[in-house]
Amino acid sequence: MAIVQDKYAQSLFEVAQAQGVHESVHQDLAEIKKALAGNKAFFAFAEDPKVSSEKRHAFVNATFTGVDTPLKNLLSMLADKKQLGLLPSIADFYTKHYNKFNHQQYMKVESVYALSEEELDEIGKAFIKRTGYKKLLIENVVNSTLIGGIRATIGTTVYDGSVANELTQLEKSFHKQ
Repeated sequence: MAIVQDKYAQSLFEVAQAQGVHESVHQDLAEIKKALAGNKAFFAFAEDPKVSSEKRHAFVNATFTGVDTPLKNLLSMLADKKQLGLLPSIADFYTKHYNKFNHQQYMKVESVYALSEEELDEIGKAFIKRTGYKKLLIENVVNSTLIGGIRATIGTTVYDGSVANELTQLEKSFHKQ
């Protein structure tokens, strides 16, 4: 089913980009996703087969005023197909297309203590050189099991420079001998 959400997101991104509104659509989708997080009433409404198409359209028109035309059209189409519940997933896929277009990626930096902004900036600069991205959106996560050093995750790639990893590698080398 995720393929459907990705197709919707890709199409929305292409149309929004062509119309020069991909930035505002990205912001609107982020706000929509945040507003829908844990909103059981919305998902009950979105998944209720008894809710008519007219009520879904009325909901879309009343709730999503001020969004750009490409997003409004997608919302209307989702209302027609009784697929409004796909919105959070579509927002995630849109963000992936948006990040790819802007040559940016999320980066999780795990460390044994909270890193300062300066330390995160230096780490970000080093990984920008290494990966070729123009921008890294960095999140610092404290993980005391690392003992020391850092573990960085960019997309699905993990760069592990932690003391815990070094000890594990050392232990494996002893077992091989």
